[in-house]
Parts: sequence; structure tokens; C-alpha cells
Amino acid sequence: MNYNKPFNFLKYLPAKLNLFYRHRSKNNILVNNKSGLKRDFNPVTNFDKAFEKYIRYLITKQFSKHSIVGEEFKDKKKSKDYRWCIDPIDGTKAFVIGVPTWSNLIGLTYKNESVLGLANFPELNRFYINDDKKSFLFNNKKKQIIRSSNRSNLRKIKIIGNFHNSISLIKQRKLNKKLSWSLRTASFDALSYCLLAEGKVDAVIEANLKPYDIVPLMPIIKNSGAVITNWENKSAENGGNILATSNRILHNKILKLLKQLNKKK
Repeated sequence: MNYNKPFNFLKYLPAKLNLFYRHRSKNNILVNNKSGLKRDFNPVTNFDKAFEKYIRYLITKQFSKHSIVGEEFKDKKKSKDYRWCIDPIDGTKAFVIGVPTWSNLIGLTYKNESVLGLANFPELNRFYINDDKKSFLFNNKKKQIIRSSNRSNLRKIKIIGNFHNSISLIKQRKLNKKLSWSLRTASFDALSYCLLAEGKVDAVIEANLKPYDIVPLMPIIKNSGAVITNWENKSAENGGNILATSNRILHNKILKLLKQLNKKK
């Protein structure tokens, strides 16, 4: 595929999204619980829906024949080859309470493979993006190529995890014993994976992710030199339990730990 047009589209998208956001007052935020259960708070706001509508409009304007999948609205099925994946606000809980780590995630898949991704952080004034070979960080309009780390010593790595109650605290403690760093259970949503691509974090372990949570991040992760799969070492395209690591040696080591963790007693 020709990367130029979709890459340039994604590259200039943050400026439009940030302007779109700044023209709206967070004093008018409306929050609903999508789960419908008091014990399970899964927020969606009017900003989530407004962002997605705007992103869909911009994509359709440039790529009218492409399919679109988003978190908040029905799939637009057109092309079998080209499909855009949107998470309008990744980290809605952070957005609601005023933590600036939330982001807009937009990715393009070609023949069911993630090829281009954008993670835009409006309040951090930075975004991450990839082309067909490399991954980049644009921070205050300064561009830099980013690379994952080569650290593979389990006693020295920096690791972030969020299991979303999918495994017990007992199993989490067993995993911690294998590592000198305590597992950081307070995830930064998409920013965790972007820090991995920058080489500032060595591994991210999460559970129960949706495709739109991870598909836009996959090409950014891969083109930085990092590795991403599910916990069974299969493609992460469908979401689920995800492991992203800075290099293949480390990836294999943590996959082995996760496999041991899930063994029946």
C-alpha cells in the first residue's frame, strides 16, 4: 500500500483535534455509565461522542471508500482492505477527573494488519505516530525518532500492568516475586505503550482490552523495535490479554512467566 496520503493525514490530524477540543468547555461535560452497573463504572462523555463524530467526518472526507470502526458508533463497512479504528478518548476516567494522560487513538489496518497509528495527547501537547519503517514522537512540534530499550534482565526492567481484575491478587504477587520492580498496577492507558516505544518503560501487561484500545498503538510499538502479542503469543489485533515488551528476548521471558501463572494448580 501507499503510506504517503494516510500518513500525512494522521500527521496533521493532531492540530485539528486539539483545536476542536479547545473550542469546547469542559464545564459542559456530561458523563454516563455505559455498563449500567454501579459497581462497574465504564464512563462515556459527550466529548467521546463529539470527538468520534469529528474524526469520522475527517476520515470520510479524505478516504470515502474506507471502512471505519469506532468505540461509540456503529461500524461503517465499505472497503474490505482498508479499515480505520478509532478510540476517541482512550482513558475516559482520566479525562473525567482532569488527569492529562488521556488521548485520541486512530489507526489504519490494511488487509487486517495494523499499518499506521496515531496516539494524540491534547493536554500534553505531544503525539506519537509511525510510517512504514519508523516511529516518531512530536513534542511541542519537535520531531524525534523513538526506539524501545534493549533491557531484558527481569531484575532490572521497568514494567506497568493493569489486570482489570482478571487474575487474583495472589497470582499478581507471584509475578511480582519474579521481578525486582513491583508491578505498577496504575496504568496510564495508551501512554503506557507510548512510553514503551520511547524506551522509558520495558514492558506493559494488560487484560481485557478491546481492539480499538490497542490496534492504533500496534504499529507504533512494532516500528519502535518493541514486540506486542496476546498472552498466548498470538496476534493482538483482536484485543484481549496483551503483552508488549521492548524486545523479543524479554517478551519470551515474560510470556513464560504468564504461562506459569495461568497453570492450574
